[in-house]
Amino acid sequence: MPSIGHLAVGLAAGRLHAGRDGPRLRATAVLTGLALLPDLDGLGLILRPEPGSVWRHRGASHSLVMAVVAALLVTAVVGGLGRSRWRMLATALAVAGSHALLDAFTKGAGGPMLFWPFSTEKVLFPVAFVPASPLLPRLLTPRGLDVMLRELVVFAPLWSYGLWPRRRG
Repeated sequence: MPSIGHLAVGLAAGRLHAGRDGPRLRATAVLTGLALLPDLDGLGLILRPEPGSVWRHRGASHSLVMAVVAALLVTAVVGGLGRSRWRMLATALAVAGSHALLDAFTKGAGGPMLFWPFSTEKVLFPVAFVPASPLLPRLLTPRGLDVMLRELVVFAPLWSYGLWPRRRG
């Protein structure tokens, strides 16, 4: 997934968490960053960990354990963002966990290590919403652009909800 779907999840979660009058921009920025966080393992393309390493793309950073750790850290650092800490923790857990789960719904590439550190098996679900995205620089090829367009369509409801302006009133 070229992060378009993950970005949509973060935007929608930011709006949902902020509610009608909350600090939407701040919540959206924090939750969108959290939704995209596991893909920082793409730096492995630069750092080049050994083949088979858990630090390669869709490795340990895409596990549910890391999602819980990231959600706990975000909640501890930013607090409730105008809402309770428990609500922030629940939202952060959903957003952080969604990344690996959405990647498990792609086809054409290895899945994420959902259960690391207990297992290094990569998991793909039998149903796929979108094809797996090529990594940079191939993301900007016709195939990569096709995958991004498919994601825009699949995640259009979340994009609409996340970006829709608030009512003035």
